[in-house]
Amino acid sequence: MRLTIEFAGLFLADELDRRTRADPLFISRATPEVWRSLLHGVRLGRPSRIDSARDGQASGNGWMTETPPGEASDRWRAEAERLQSEVSRLQAENRILRALVRPPKETPAEGPPGSAALDVVASPPADRPGQAESGPISGVTDRPLTGAPAPDAAEAKARATPGAQALGLSDVKLPALPAVAPGRFADQLQTWPRQALALAALGCTGWSMRLAIADLMSANLTTVKADAGSLRRAFQVLARRQFWIEQKVTVAGVHKPDLAEADDTTLILVRLAPLGHEVLRACGIAPVPSEWDLLLATHGGAAQTAHAGLVCTFTYHARLRGWATAVCPPVAGPSQPDVLLRREGAALFVEVEGESGDAERRMIKWQRQVERQGRVALAAVTAEMRLRLAAEAQAAGAEHGLATDLQTLFDTQKARGPLWAIEW
Repeated sequence: MRLTIEFAGLFLADELDRRTRADPLFISRATPEVWRSLLHGVRLGRPSRIDSARDGQASGNGWMTETPPGEASDRWRAEAERLQSEVSRLQAENRILRALVRPPKETPAEGPPGSAALDVVASPPADRPGQAESGPISGVTDRPLTGAPAPDAAEAKARATPGAQALGLSDVKLPALPAVAPGRFADQLQTWPRQALALAALGCTGWSMRLAIADLMSANLTTVKADAGSLRRAFQVLARRQFWIEQKVTVAGVHKPDLAEADDTTLILVRLAPLGHEVLRACGIAPVPSEWDLLLATHGGAAQTAHAGLVCTFTYHARLRGWATAVCPPVAGPSQPDVLLRREGAALFVEVEGESGDAERRMIKWQRQVERQGRVALAAVTAEMRLRLAAEAQAAGAEHGLATDLQTLFDTQKARGPLWAIEW
């Protein structure tokens, strides 16, 4: 259709101008039959007929009075035939692409045959800082980067999902992806390979800390660092065009390593928007609910976004230290643990605490942890908070426990320090 409009603009400028002056919506309303009539007029060496009642400049018989020279007519006729052939080709391609983007009845385990494989994943390089993806938000916490509403389908799926399987860095195998974007998205995803890799990394792992997606992309691309500007630009396009949703979260009290006077750390959470789900389905990928989707669905909705930031930060650091992670694991009983950790066959439920709420509620939480697994496992925000919560858990009767805090994890990330700061 664009080619037809361009042709009309070049060779039927006067006619097109008269049509649009008579009907400002002519171009948007024109059917293939209308354009075909115009092109047919070109093949006969004259523009097509218009309604003389609408355009007083037309001659009495409804045709333009000036006939193009014979040489130009031949050229226009050849161009019209070429455009008609192109329109037929595009219509056939459109039918194929419409069939392609329909949700598949059965999602294949692998991508389409002959597509480029993107399945090599290694642990992210150890020399990159792990906390602040962007500068701090002055006086604002949990400010959304996009105005997109929460994807209802994604949240409904998260509520219906009994819990994601714990996944570690070594478990990730991204499926093969098409070499080009599905047709309907081609104009919006012009740097397809990297944007596809970002969507696939999020859709296959569900890891919602954007830095975790950048690390996976860096490991697959091998020559691109996680903080590269090209990745950041790809992320910005995905957010701006509503393929995924981003939100900045300030982790109050956590600072860059060894800089206690620095501003609070900020991180960016991501989750797929409906368009992102459509792209992955068109590529033969059934996306899993993200950590953020699961936390929204089971832990209080959007009001708990700050808590979601703490949980996703903890799972990011746990994976860097060799643990597989899953958020909101299904358990029997009234309590809802924040995180499930697995390593070498051992499982551990962890509570991530920002010291919100009252102490009595937390006391019940520690007691239920002891009942479930014989010990407490908690992650606080700062070292001081970690000591207070550990003492609180011991006062609740927890004779054994493990505790860590996000500030210590940030401080020891470069050296890959242990996950747990204290054990009793």
